[in-house]
Amino acid sequence: MKVLFCIRNDYLKNFAGDSMQLLKTAEYLRNMKVNIDINNGNITNYSNYDLIHLFNLTRMGETYKYYKIAKFYNKPIVISPIYWNLNKYYNYIHDSKSIRLWKKCDPYRKEILNSCNMMYPNSIIEGELIKKDFKVPLPYTVIYNGIEIPKSKSFSSNIDSENKLENHVLCVGRICPRKNQLALAEICNKLKVKLLLAGSINDKDYFNKCIAFNNVHYLGFINNHHIYNIYKSAKVHALPSYVETPGLSSLEAAINGCNIVSTIEGSAKEYFKDMAIYCNPYDYDSIFKSIEIALKSDNNVNLSHYIAKNLNWNKCVSPLYDSYCNLI
Repeated sequence: MKVLFCIRNDYLKNFAGDSMQLLKTAEYLRNMKVNIDINNGNITNYSNYDLIHLFNLTRMGETYKYYKIAKFYNKPIVISPIYWNLNKYYNYIHDSKSIRLWKKCDPYRKEILNSCNMMYPNSIIEGELIKKDFKVPLPYTVIYNGIEIPKSKSFSSNIDSENKLENHVLCVGRICPRKNQLALAEICNKLKVKLLLAGSINDKDYFNKCIAFNNVHYLGFINNHHIYNIYKSAKVHALPSYVETPGLSSLEAAINGCNIVSTIEGSAKEYFKDMAIYCNPYDYDSIFKSIEIALKSDNNVNLSHYIAKNLNWNKCVSPLYDSYCNLI
């Protein structure tokens, strides 16, 4: 079985959740003897592939190009949409240009969905939202995002001793307005707790506003091994984003024992059930109270055990392999 994964051309340079999802899915499918090639624009001949797997229904330019090539070669097409309707967010920040572009791309999204053989949302919530937004009869199989289970329960921490603070808050993710780190920085400053930020900088001006607070420390972009050490040191991991589906860093933090504060916008509740603390990213007081509660609460070991059992990558990718076999 030979499958072509198609993703945005900067998936490594601007590393994000879709990048990790694609790479881990490829890794575990290869373990199942599936031949996977990754196309970020460099492959245009699809003739030797049994299946074309598109990633990302949000950034449409590249996805639509991949789709058209797949149609030309008359190949079965599947999609991991990694989708959430961003109209609410764009209206909130008064970004009329993005609103127009989002609406302009909707017919292309619908065209792709109508031509796909199967859709793989990361949650039932996402799958049902797509059916509601686009009125397509496309069947779907939920492929939950997974987590790499640490091979050892104990990690030697590589964080500076000054950052080993029992009650500090950690936020791992791209530094940009959609992740809402500025509100988090203000809140942690008011609560007089350290906030550690880790991840690539997507918006330099926004980043500078975040680190202007004396309690905020930026750790840079951290590789997998070291990031697990950092999770181990934190009391709370917070993602008060305007959308998460569900936020891979929240899964990583949870498996390492952090209390989780997550946005209600997206699919986090389907993953963390009642074992996380949820906030409304559009409500400053909601974020404040959630951080306050998480700092005062004991660590929830039930969440770590639940994720290790139900959301490991091997278990999450297995239904995808079965679906491929049914399609080819």
